[in-house]
Amino acid sequence: MKERELRAVWRIEKNGRGGLLAGTAHFFPYRLGKSLEAFIRPARTVLFEGPLDEASMNQVVARASEGEGAGALYEVPDPAVRREIKKFLGLPGEGSGSLPLLLSIVSRDPDPLREHFRALRPWMAFFEIWAHFLKSKGWRSSVDLEAQQIAARLGKEIRFLETIEEQVAALEGIPPERFVRFLEKIERWEEFARSHARWYLSGDLEAMMASGNEFPSRCPSIVENRDPVLFERMKVFFERGEAIALVGTAHVPGLLKRFLAEGYSASGVGKPE
Repeated sequence: MKERELRAVWRIEKNGRGGLLAGTAHFFPYRLGKSLEAFIRPARTVLFEGPLDEASMNQVVARASEGEGAGALYEVPDPAVRREIKKFLGLPGEGSGSLPLLLSIVSRDPDPLREHFRALRPWMAFFEIWAHFLKSKGWRSSVDLEAQQIAARLGKEIRFLETIEEQVAALEGIPPERFVRFLEKIERWEEFARSHARWYLSGDLEAMMASGNEFPSRCPSIVENRDPVLFERMKVFFERGEAIALVGTAHVPGLLKRFLAEGYSASGVGKPE
């Protein structure tokens, strides 16, 4: 997998103390290891939204399988959209390939895609499909996970800004209609992904935000409602100094605004020193 440079980084300072704020991508077609290590190595504390270890992810999957599933979402998109989803998932009669969580579900339905939606909460039903789509296009890296692995290898103090329970509650707040609208634009998914990767690599925050407005998680439950919490929890470490916070790029504008309001300076870094 090709290596690229991380440019979505801002230096935050006040009274000689502060650190770095970096935007991440949960799925990405390139590795950023060298840049990440250069930014993380000088830090004392490395902050992330939440843990990504296997045990934590198992908790998320367990929560996603509780309660009423997203069966109603399956019925909403046009049948042509469902056929396209089945095609890249490699469902019987639609193509070839491996399946995401569908493989772990004992299907009671002749249509495994419908069973997928019935068995999982709306957010997991969608994100499993989206993740599988990206992996089918070669997006097999994660900036967040790569950064956590580097921080652990370097022996850094790692802190998580949220619990799994808080993150799941935020996912539950995504309006179902946002999933439906994005599913119905499946013919634009590849264009959407390429565009976002291009702007992310350039570090152009304004373009990144504009290109991702249609994505389901660009909503108050995920962004605006969490920004104040993330800020208050990370501010303690920036006051101490030598911190780096790595969070989804959608949070960066709100966090920068809050740091500036509290008298911090913020400037784009571009490349590690």
